[in-house]
Amino acid sequence: MNQETRIQRNIMIAISQLGHTVWRNETGSFWTGRVIHKDNRTVTLANASMIPCGLCVGSSDLIGITNDGIFFAIEVKTAKGRTSKEQEQFIEHIRSRGGIAGVARSPQDAVDLLARAKR
Repeated sequence: MNQETRIQRNIMIAISQLGHTVWRNETGSFWTGRVIHKDNRTVTLANASMIPCGLCVGSSDLIGITNDGIFFAIEVKTAKGRTSKEQEQFIEHIRSRGGIAGVARSPQDAVDLLARAKR
């Protein structure tokens, strides 16, 4: 398990223990089509289509609802991790609509983010 995944799990535990609801926002894409050949880990598809999944590009790693009903989005980064332009835009969009959004590098960062927004 990489460091960012470990931080995410610990954040999810910490904010769940405070009564908030949180989900991991899985994003990516996959291929679908009719399988015409399969050999070990190699699959050949006919009429292949790529299907995106998850929220939009730049959406935060964790999304949820505070125990008092406010939507939140938390972008998880390691100590040296940087946000992309799309991630910064997503965070700003959530904030502009009355939600809570920001970057957390530790469980305490996430707890503080949610606590500050309530004031």
